[in-house]
Amino acid sequence: MKIYISMDAEGISGIYNLWQIVPSSREFDHARRMMANDINAAVRGAFDAGATQVIVNDAHNTGNNLLIDMLDERIDLISGASRPLVMAQGAELGADAAFLIGYHNRKGSLGVVSHSYAYGSMVEMRLNDRIICEHDLIGHAIGMFNTPVLMLTGDDRVTAAARESIPGVYTVQTKVCVSDNSALCHHPARVAKEISQTAAKALSRLKTDNIKPLRIEGEVRLDVRFSSATQARLALRAPNTAPLEENQVRFSGPDYATAYNAFMAGVALAAGFRDDAALYQQ
Repeated sequence: MKIYISMDAEGISGIYNLWQIVPSSREFDHARRMMANDINAAVRGAFDAGATQVIVNDAHNTGNNLLIDMLDERIDLISGASRPLVMAQGAELGADAAFLIGYHNRKGSLGVVSHSYAYGSMVEMRLNDRIICEHDLIGHAIGMFNTPVLMLTGDDRVTAAARESIPGVYTVQTKVCVSDNSALCHHPARVAKEISQTAAKALSRLKTDNIKPLRIEGEVRLDVRFSSATQARLALRAPNTAPLEENQVRFSGPDYATAYNAFMAGVALAAGFRDDAALYQQ
């Protein structure tokens, strides 16, 4: 049994603000230990349930967060930037099930460091007219390879959102959101035990629960509202894009892969201009 893990950082145990997970922060070493804590817990649970291989994608930011010598020696780790599938890199290798570890809520909703994929540019994402979170965006990318998202970890807000949008998904709450930059954090040792137990339980019921991969058949529309018209203009240079409003762009295609690839190209282009806060920086 082969397991795929995509790890983000904002929903990891002990993380309560953005500064902790920025590489230049003096707290980044602590954040790395917390990431390893949650990943190792998921890996232990997977192997306890009979996994024969676990591939982990270090999906936060530029993929330089997890230190391989801090991780369970049985894993294979994807690190670094310039990944074609970005946060879903490695899913193309195939897996029986996927875990999303350390995910977060969407921009505009209460959640610890809540945002929609890109800091400083994206305000809202819609998939075929439905407002979505990052776990929906990446879950459908994983679903392109017929792999179901079996478990998600993060704060109380994103775990509740995941249970609504991924039928049957198992969740582990790592903390309770107080605000965008504060949380009631559960002790990482206690969280690790729950992650391991939940991972093993979910995999033991993989066939009986029959959780389906997230898939959309037919035309796909990924609509993005940026924080500025300049970002939308830059995003329009990507293929398969069309303007909707002054700061809104549609990435589309006959299938999810086409729309997802257009989205990734457009968002990367839009990131060339940060929001208005950048105008006041020297």
